[in-house]
Amino acid sequence: MTIDILRKTLDHMQEIARQLYVFTNQLGMIEELEKTKKIEINKKEKRLLRRTILTLSEQLKILNKSLPSLIKKVQFYKQLKEKPLRRKNIKEKIIEKRPIKLDYTKNKEKISLAISPKDKKKFLTNLTKSESSVKKLKKNYSIENPKNKSQFGKPNPYAKLSNHFFRNLSNHFISKGYTKKLHEGLRKINSPFITATYVSMILFTIFISFLFTFCLFIILLFYNLTPVFPFIVPCNETILSRFIRFVWIILLVPLSSGFIFYYYPFSEGKNIGKKIDQELPFVTIHMSAIANSNIEPTNLFKIILKSKEYRYTNNEFKKLMNLINFNGLDLITALKKTAKTSPSSKLKNLLNGLTTTISSGGDLHSFLDKHSETLLFDYKLDREKYTKSSETFMDIYISLGIAAPMIFLMLFVMMGSTGALVNLLGIGVETLSLLIIFAVIILDIGFLIFLKLKQPII
Repeated sequence: MTIDILRKTLDHMQEIARQLYVFTNQLGMIEELEKTKKIEINKKEKRLLRRTILTLSEQLKILNKSLPSLIKKVQFYKQLKEKPLRRKNIKEKIIEKRPIKLDYTKNKEKISLAISPKDKKKFLTNLTKSESSVKKLKKNYSIENPKNKSQFGKPNPYAKLSNHFFRNLSNHFISKGYTKKLHEGLRKINSPFITATYVSMILFTIFISFLFTFCLFIILLFYNLTPVFPFIVPCNETILSRFIRFVWIILLVPLSSGFIFYYYPFSEGKNIGKKIDQELPFVTIHMSAIANSNIEPTNLFKIILKSKEYRYTNNEFKKLMNLINFNGLDLITALKKTAKTSPSSKLKNLLNGLTTTISSGGDLHSFLDKHSETLLFDYKLDREKYTKSSETFMDIYISLGIAAPMIFLMLFVMMGSTGALVNLLGIGVETLSLLIIFAVIILDIGFLIFLKLKQPII
């Protein structure tokens, strides 16, 4: 029972320390910007931050005072009985020092702590003040614990199984420096897997593919499949000729699956980068309008994050805000780190430009306004290229998808009436017509997929 209360008290102290870390870093950043006198500071928000830090610090001190008595109770041996104390007041003082259990509810969750009876009233007073302050600050700063968020979910079973078999080998590859490019690719697509786990998944995929293809190779080598697949396994073929004919399967399929798994982060990174490039002109225009009010640069990204229109760009801005709020980095360093891992070269240039402008004390609104004009011009050029390429592919589609099948059908009907088609190809007009219709369907689907992939988001 004592161990459970001790564990819960330590967990609560850890949560208080994390909130203190976030708010202290934010207050330090505000005071640093206030010294430069280039940005207007919200004094009410500054006072609220200081009050929250003070109340959280008091709570941490009170809980820390109760730890020694709790630790003394956690023993693995039976203590010898001490002599009874003669004085009654000494007994009362010892009882007063013993921590008591305090239960309260937070966010519909029951929390049990151990505190000194003397500090109970003081703790509850500070708790009430800090809870109200934290609720107000939650609107401006991300202080939620990522461990409690649903988006992290349960561990991937495939990744867990891959780590079980290949974690040591993947760690060896990482220590040799073979996975630097893969690490950069995973960070660019915001992959939920760390590099070691992803390498383990690649190796496990290759291993599973090898087992599958080896079983398939054995079946093709020793079993007579001529009645089922005469075009794959001809009759009267020796085992040696079958071995030479199908041995490539054992190597090609596992290596191909491993290469696809390895190349996926780079391919997905390029795809995300293109989508960010299409959103970026409008994001920059939005940022330019906000910067005209001379607000703090960090709040610029917070306002953009509240908008749900910029899905892919917001993922990068979330990384930026997490570096500031959780890692405690200043805005300049966070901008540089986010630019380094961005899948879009245009967003990288924008973030680097913001870094230079903020650090040199330049006009943020003027920079964003000029940069948005450049990005909007590039966006219009991309739209014109897409329109012209669509017209070209429309002409190709009319030729291949409409005119060509009609010409071939008329030609085959004429040849079928004379019997020349059966003698030439060995099939009738009806079969050939069905094949042409099937080919046209495949062609239409291919064109639709191609246009969907090339179509801009906005």
